[in-house]
Amino acid sequence: MPAHIIFILFLFLPAFSQTPFLPNARIEKGTMPLIMEHADSLAAMRKAGHLFLQGNVKFKHDSIDFRTERAYWNRNSDAVYSEGGFDFHYPKGSIRANQGNYTRKNNIAIAEGNAEARDSAGKGAFFGEKIIYNRGTEFMEIPIQPLAHYYFVEKGALDTLAIRSKTMTYDQRKQIAIAADSVLITRREVVITGDTGVYNQKEGFLSLKGNPKCIMSDYTVTGDSMFVKLQNNEVESVLVIQNAHGLQQTAAAGKKPAQRSEVFGDTLFLAVKNNKAQSLYVNIEARGLFYEADLPSYINKMNGDRLDISFNAGRMKLAEVKGNASSLLFNISPDRKVDGKNESSGESIFITFDSTQVSKIKVKGNLAAGIYYDMSKKASTPPDTLQQDSLSHEIQP
Repeated sequence: MPAHIIFILFLFLPAFSQTPFLPNARIEKGTMPLIMEHADSLAAMRKAGHLFLQGNVKFKHDSIDFRTERAYWNRNSDAVYSEGGFDFHYPKGSIRANQGNYTRKNNIAIAEGNAEARDSAGKGAFFGEKIIYNRGTEFMEIPIQPLAHYYFVEKGALDTLAIRSKTMTYDQRKQIAIAADSVLITRREVVITGDTGVYNQKEGFLSLKGNPKCIMSDYTVTGDSMFVKLQNNEVESVLVIQNAHGLQQTAAAGKKPAQRSEVFGDTLFLAVKNNKAQSLYVNIEARGLFYEADLPSYINKMNGDRLDISFNAGRMKLAEVKGNASSLLFNISPDRKVDGKNESSGESIFITFDSTQVSKIKVKGNLAAGIYYDMSKKASTPPDTLQQDSLSHEIQP
């Protein structure tokens, strides 16, 4: 340090001898001093209560330290302001930005300009134009252009779950991030949106409110509230509460036509594997419909108190309607002609699918009934009516 700077510092020492700035300063109960460990040069404004530092500046306070190229300390606010970069380190991570400040009394660091915060384990990062970190509560705010990344390795490659919104907070102790306003969550082909979103990193759980939508490779789910369970950051299941709606659009494959199916109800639960629907159920006033792209006028319908559907490679395999069950199902011939339709009702209806076709219908319960209309015959031909008061009846076109 140049001699004239040392001289200025010695003149300045009495004014700061009772502050926590220097290593031998008086320490208030429950606090630790803010220590300047290094600077290439130092200048003081005694009346204003400022210290100006330049070149390899380093500060330390308890378990944190931060570095910068230019800084000044304000005695009145007990804060250090950095204008030459801000490199802030604490036990659980670090924060970097173009500039920043740290206030000793409230343990708050504010980073601004291309700010980024990373955890010490390398599993997550936050980005934004401004990051506010409270060291005492381990709570972080990202009020401007926030972006969160959660990293994991799959098959030797690094992958990312990303969360965007207009504002975001992160509780490092609970490992919970809360995103508000225009939430966008992406993970490979999966896109999840909503007005507000909460991500529990520890439990691998997402909850969303305000027009939530989850879009996967072959299924889209919407409703009033949504809860997404993640396994290794892959969607494992989706639960929707109130005004639940599920939509599947399966592309054509070989001779199999494209298919569209929808379900509606108060509650929907969807199990997912490898980003494809495995099974689902819809509760309370459950409704389902499906049709094939080349025959859009012939809409198959399934209604009841509850609807369960299982899938094979993304296509419906088995459906069961329970409680006040009814169905309308069309029979399609191999040459893609509509041969007939079944109307069934009962306590429960089981429907088996072969590829895109309905292959078997089974109706159970008291007053189980089924009517088959042969649409290949003349319109004057009466339908075949089958009815049973108990047990079950099977209808096969």
